[in-house]
Amino acid sequence: RSLKAAVRCATALQMEGRPVIVHCSDGWDRTPQIVSLAQLLLDPYYRTMEGFQVLIEKEWLDFGHKMADRCGQGLGCADPNERSPIFLQWLDCVHQLLLQFPVSFQFNLTYLYKIAQHTYSNLFGTFLANSLSERRRLKIRERTRSLWSYLRSDPAKFRNFLFIRKDEVLWPKCEVRDLLLWREVFVGEGGSPPESGGLETPPTSATRRRRDSSGDSA
Repeated sequence: RSLKAAVRCATALQMEGRPVIVHCSDGWDRTPQIVSLAQLLLDPYYRTMEGFQVLIEKEWLDFGHKMADRCGQGLGCADPNERSPIFLQWLDCVHQLLLQFPVSFQFNLTYLYKIAQHTYSNLFGTFLANSLSERRRLKIRERTRSLWSYLRSDPAKFRNFLFIRKDEVLWPKCEVRDLLLWREVFVGEGGSPPESGGLETPPTSATRRRRDSSGDSA
């Protein structure tokens, strides 16, 4: 639904020349999902590694998405009803875009996987706390390491070498039959994400059967 809503926003802005207002019940869950997806579709800058960081910081972290509550961090509230994988859902939508447009993003699937992984790992301070004011009050920036510094430390590992920067709008397919399971996150097949510099689609069932049959028996 978020991807469909983002396409609708992009259509109104790009094709119909109409302004768009996006607001969910509270304003910090579905709103950043839809708005940031629409910006990815419309503006190629946000498909670069630098632009993607800027997009997450301004639409999710600075906007006030409750990362601690939604991700079940110790800094969040104890009410389990506040937990919801809103940001992970958005990353999955971006994953679908990477698969459908393999030359349109400067970063690869490993880059996206690492962001998803460390949204919950608490190894970095980037996604800690519920708001910019909380992060400033707790001095998160001074007391922790940034995830972005880690991702910039090995750019070749996270760069999509198929990337071709073009000033074009992306129009993804949004039906269920067009979407693929993000195995590295939701299944963990093989225990690790793809390490290729390009974008790899998940293996088909036939491929997995061939691979399993060629392995050593127990």
